[in-house]
Amino acid sequence: MSSCGCEDMVVRMVKGIYVTSPDVYAGKTIVALGLSLCLLDEGFRVGYMKPIGWAGTSVEGRPMDEDVILMKSVLNLPHSYDVLCPIIVDMHFVEKLIKIRDRGMDVIAKSYEEVKKGFDVVVIGGLRDTKMGLSAGLSAPEISARLGASILLVVKASSDEFVDKVLAEKRLIEMFNAKLQGVILNFTPYYLQQHVKEDMVPLLEERGVKVYGVIPETPGLLNPNVREIAEALKGEILAATDKVDATYDTILVGAMGCESALTYARRSANKLVILGGDRSDLILSVLETPTVAMVLTGGIYPSSKVMAKAEEKGVPLILVNYDTYTTVQMIHRISGRIKPQDSKRIGMVKKLFPQYVDWRSIMSDAEG
Repeated sequence: MSSCGCEDMVVRMVKGIYVTSPDVYAGKTIVALGLSLCLLDEGFRVGYMKPIGWAGTSVEGRPMDEDVILMKSVLNLPHSYDVLCPIIVDMHFVEKLIKIRDRGMDVIAKSYEEVKKGFDVVVIGGLRDTKMGLSAGLSAPEISARLGASILLVVKASSDEFVDKVLAEKRLIEMFNAKLQGVILNFTPYYLQQHVKEDMVPLLEERGVKVYGVIPETPGLLNPNVREIAEALKGEILAATDKVDATYDTILVGAMGCESALTYARRSANKLVILGGDRSDLILSVLETPTVAMVLTGGIYPSSKVMAKAEEKGVPLILVNYDTYTTVQMIHRISGRIKPQDSKRIGMVKKLFPQYVDWRSIMSDAEG
């Protein structure tokens, strides 16, 4: 039989890893970014796509998901945004997905075939949670089964409830003939880490769920920076505008007597302080303690003395029109976002991920 040139016909298998979660704000972006950076450093050719994105911003005149913009930049991907994220939804996502349910999966599969050319692995970003899109047959398990990718589940390990949540997700994933590759337990509070590692991880693994890592709670990644707070609260940054990328570890609310507030202020480092803009005496005193930024409520401009002291200390002052209580509630709802220019957070992820996650096993176990 004559040679058919089979050596030229070898099909290189590309692995697909679908990063999703049962929780909103569980750190899927951190995991997708951290895994991609580790694989890049090891010499793998890494692609990325997000089958269904959330219209959180806009680029090139169209709505776009912020994760897609980040990953396209970090990985220097050649594909257009339309290919990397073929479907974009917003708060009316059910209506949008129902309208395209007959062709949505084909659109996603076509993009995936384009994205994976020339790569060893494609990291696939999931929408807000695993079940989103279920009404249109476009949930994470259904998409991963169609693409032949395995699912890497990211779960908040903030209480014992996550164990049952993972096992329920496992059943859902298997119901659609998709593969749950394993889980990463994220945002684990310091006081729970030993319990999670010694008690909960073995419990999951006894039930057939591989745990690739336990990542601790990291305020610098989770908490918003000064710029993000100002944008979310429509505030005005009055001083130290060169410090807008700074992040905090704790929040101190100055809705108390001067002496009590100062006692707490002296004990707390790397803090965000929220208090009324009319309390000049307290503002000046707090500025003498280690402070990342101050949010001044009530729309009251601080005195020139306060402005000068804040500039001297390098502490941004964010002036907002809300009262103190409303401001506190709003800040608690803001989650820090990693953006392409955010070298500080990207560097933190690059250092944190390989320290706590067995990323090599994730790659070797992935389907392709």
